[in-house]
Amino acid sequence: MTQAFWLSVAPLLVFNVLFLSTLGYFWLTYTQRVIPQEIAKNMDAKEHSRFLSRFLKEYWYWLTNPFEQMLVKYRISPNTLTFFGFLLSCTSGYFFHQRMFGTGGWFMIFGATFDMFDGRIARSTGHVTKSGAFFDSVMDRFSEAVVFLGLASAYRNSWILNLVVLALIGSMMVSYTRARGEGVGILCSIGWMQRPERIVYLGVGSIFSPIFAYFLSLVVHWVRIPPDFMTIAALLVITVFTNLTAMVRMRYIMQNLDKN
Repeated sequence: MTQAFWLSVAPLLVFNVLFLSTLGYFWLTYTQRVIPQEIAKNMDAKEHSRFLSRFLKEYWYWLTNPFEQMLVKYRISPNTLTFFGFLLSCTSGYFFHQRMFGTGGWFMIFGATFDMFDGRIARSTGHVTKSGAFFDSVMDRFSEAVVFLGLASAYRNSWILNLVVLALIGSMMVSYTRARGEGVGILCSIGWMQRPERIVYLGVGSIFSPIFAYFLSLVVHWVRIPPDFMTIAALLVITVFTNLTAMVRMRYIMQNLDKN
């Protein structure tokens, strides 16, 4: 390994080792744990995700719970956390723009985690408001858009820009079809690749992309593996399933509207 490689990936490698270590510990002690109420109440079939297992949801809840308790202790408002999550997403977009995919992936995960905190803290402190829910929903869209903007800048001279644009369109339409359906009285949460899934696939794919590409290139000498290979793969999956979900939701809502 070259010195330049170590300088660029050493911090990323530390985060990845910590992530895998805590994941391994959680897996070994998983059967001894009680399902968090926040997750247990969403375990019916309609809320089950085909792309994001309950195990991963419980792991991230367990990992972040101490931080949540600290935020509750210091009375940090949910809206403050929402805005801070947006700033982290902007940072993620910047690192993607710089083609630092692993770092961009981590900041994407961090930003989404703070966005997750706002709702949990609002419920645990009894400060759930309609304005807060609206603010959270709007900032979610801005957060996702700035991440894709960073990716679009990174791929501005590549055919992959088409994937980024299609993934962004699909992501926005998944949210819009649900919101518009609710606006006309039809609840619709069917489909795949909702926001948590998109964050995990693009974030985790980007986190491991540089290291995966490097070590794979040591094994497969005759093929040049780009350092963003897993990021591109994640974009492809998101592009297909977000747009498919938007079409499935549109069809479902139209059929139910015609029945009324």
